[in-house]
Amino acid sequence: MSHGVRIWLTGCLAVVMAAVSAEFARAHVERPSSARHSPYGPGETLRKLEAAARGCGYSVLAKVSAPAGVASEGAALVLGLPEGVTPVLVDEQARRIDAPLALVVVALPDGRAEVRFREPPAAEAAEALGPEAADRLAAVIDTALA
Repeated sequence: MSHGVRIWLTGCLAVVMAAVSAEFARAHVERPSSARHSPYGPGETLRKLEAAARGCGYSVLAKVSAPAGVASEGAALVLGLPEGVTPVLVDEQARRIDAPLALVVVALPDGRAEVRFREPPAAEAAEALGPEAADRLAAVIDTALA
């Protein structure tokens, strides 16, 4: 992998938790991501994402609540492959760890939710997961928010 970025598939929850915890600590603009507003509240959005993910062939590796004291309340849904593993990216230059299949659900002031996700998946993640990875993740979000 080029530019000091490594990727691996893992089922180790400690590694996944480190990546997701870092996601909650980072400002939204620090991660190359997109966001979609959900017409549902955070809890319903999370349930719909979980059902849609399973319907699109993903496993649900973890559901992680935002740690106390972070600016945004919410939760992350970490998706995995049917084998029970998920990709993790380590960017050595930025000193950052990332879970590209994590969907972060954040509560909005009006009671609805925002779904944050990495789009497009990093080239390294797309290479490891196959060229349809971005389409499958988009299908999860589209199905859940319909």
